Amino acid sequence: MGEALSQTDISFVCVNTPTHNSQQDLSQILSALYQLANYLNTSVKRHLLVFRSTMLPGTMRSVVVNYLEKNCAKRRGVDYEVAYNPEFLRQNSALDDFFTPDRVIIGEESGNKLSKLLVDIYQPLTKNIITTSFEAAELIKYASNCFLSLKISFFNEIGMICKHLGIDDKVVSLGVSLDKRIGKYGTEFGRPFDGMCLPKDTQALASFIKQNRIEPDLLEIVLNINKKIEDLTTTRQLVSGAREAHN
Repeated sequence: MGEALSQTDISFVCVNTPTHNSQQDLSQILSALYQLANYLNTSVKRHLLVFRSTMLPGTMRSVVVNYLEKNCAKRRGVDYEVAYNPEFLRQNSALDDFFTPDRVIIGEESGNKLSKLLVDIYQPLTKNIITTSFEAAELIKYASNCFLSLKISFFNEIGMICKHLGIDDKVVSLGVSLDKRIGKYGTEFGRPFDGMCLPKDTQALASFIKQNRIEPDLLEIVLNINKKIEDLTTTRQLVSGAREAHN
């Protein structure tokens, strides 16, 4: 890592933050911070560290900034600076999403002059660049993913109502999705939200809200609906497999 860092002025930190038992696992962030602090202690030039991993509100300040200030002899704001720039990349189109972003979010502390370098990088890609606090940037990432989870679960619930009433769920989904305020994404019945981000981020934010004594009723419902669809999908696969074996 040290060799790569020595050849740049800006480094993007992109490591996984998985969810285990509804809690965010920051072990990979801490491992990266250990290596970054060691590099900064020997570096002779200023460096901007840009964290892109999904992190719950407060993590940048209480974990990232706190760790570097305690374990790095260099001074933040003088010898190095940190920023939070959450990624909004889909698994199958990450490259296209990076070069044609809907928006860019940059979390920082006021007076961070080095973050202007980050703005300069993104300006040719989009005009929608929002510079805000660490905490707001962290929550923007979670709110975005959890809204997509909510949307998928909402249309799965509509699909279940359609099945109960004998209504064609595909026609209903199509009719609703043509509203330009809503769109087609996530309106297909029978598909739970899955992938690398939506399940873990929805679980993590629901747990985070509960720990802060705010009841995440809506997110809990979203997770429950998703579990029903997962069970339904599993049952269908088992029935289909049994029929194929019988034939």
